[in-house]
Amino acid sequence: MKRGDYFVSSGEVLISSYAVEGTGDQRTIRADVEWTFPLDFVEVVWGDGQKTDRQIISTTDLPAFGKKHFQIPFNAAGRKWVRFAAWDVATNGAFVQPIRLTSATTSTTRR
Repeated sequence: MKRGDYFVSSGEVLISSYAVEGTGDQRTIRADVEWTFPLDFVEVVWGDGQKTDRQIISTTDLPAFGKKHFQIPFNAAGRKWVRFAAWDVATNGAFVQPIRLTSATTSTTRR
C-alpha cells in the first residue's frame, strides 16, 4: 500500500495484478482477475479533467469460479487518468486506483 499497490473488492471478485502499458496515445490495460459468481463485465474508466467516460466489455460468456488475464487496448489521447474494474452478475466488484497517464508504464501486483 505504501507504493500505491492496492485494489478495492467486495471479496467475490479479485484483481491480482494490473498494469497500464505503452506510450503515447496507444496503451494497453493488462489485468488478472478471479471471481466466484459468473463475471458480468469489465470496464475501463477514464477522465480528462472535465468529464469521465468508460468502455464496457461484456464477459457473460465466462463461467463461475473463473480466472482470466485481460489485455485491453485503449486510446489515451486527451485522457489524464484511467482505471480498471470488474463486476459479476450479483453486482459484486473490484476496481483499482486511478493511474495518471503521464508515465509510460504503471503496474500493481499482488505480493
